[in-house]
Amino acid sequence: MPGAAVFLNEAAGSAGTERVRRMVELARAALDADLHVTATRDPAEMAAWLGAHVDGYATAVIVGGDGSLASACNVAARRDGLTIGYLPAGFGNAAAHLLRLPSDPEGIVDVLARGEARPVDLVDVGDRLALFAGAGWDARVAGRYADAGARGLAGWATAIARSVPDLLRLEGVEVSADGVLVHRGSLGMLVVSTTPFYGRGLRVNPGARPNAGRLSLRVYPGPAPRLALEAARWAAGVTPRARRVDAQRVELRGLGGGEIPVQADGDLVGTSSAWSFAIRPAAVHLIGRWS
Repeated sequence: MPGAAVFLNEAAGSAGTERVRRMVELARAALDADLHVTATRDPAEMAAWLGAHVDGYATAVIVGGDGSLASACNVAARRDGLTIGYLPAGFGNAAAHLLRLPSDPEGIVDVLARGEARPVDLVDVGDRLALFAGAGWDARVAGRYADAGARGLAGWATAIARSVPDLLRLEGVEVSADGVLVHRGSLGMLVVSTTPFYGRGLRVNPGARPNAGRLSLRVYPGPAPRLALEAARWAAGVTPRARRVDAQRVELRGLGGGEIPVQADGDLVGTSSAWSFAIRPAAVHLIGRWS
């Protein structure tokens, strides 16, 4: 595989482990790849660094979490002929489940070397491309997790605990899919994605597909006990009660001008009273075990 490079983000959650070091060594040997290293938790900084180093390569292998991979996808979507590989080194690693990567370094690198690169659809929201985007409570959790330094499972648990009071004051919203109103009322969280998976392999949006040419939407209205039951279904791999709606475009508006936070691939994008989510078909080529 000519023209390959490994891009390691040492700020990712598990980047300093022996397992990740082994993956990097094996990938460099298998692909005869160069190595570039940075350490950042800022998506814009990560994208700028990649953009400055990726030209001249046919394959960019990203070593990091979902946010690092998302930065690479945003860079690759603006370039022709660049294929993205992924070595999971974050906390959530949702994309590893989509790409069906095994758990051992040797198996992951074997997929990287022998797997198939396929075009993948992405969600376009707030000038950012992502495999999954969420609005409402999970975006608040993501923001608090990042603000506290993204410290693994303990940090995630703390961010969730600090966000529990938000479930007692849910925003009122309107959600439309391709111009049709699909929800008006409270919002616990909204998911728009081209992948079924959130971090840790939770099936938050089953039925979403990366090659369908459409977004898959689910609205989880709350309240807290109902959202907790849905979370139990995600963990058990059971289809949620919230129905899936497929669309080309999703519009989200806060009732009364309320500000709604949105995250994309686990990174907080911002807050606004209105959001638009659109499909970007075949935006990037990702290497995975697709069959």
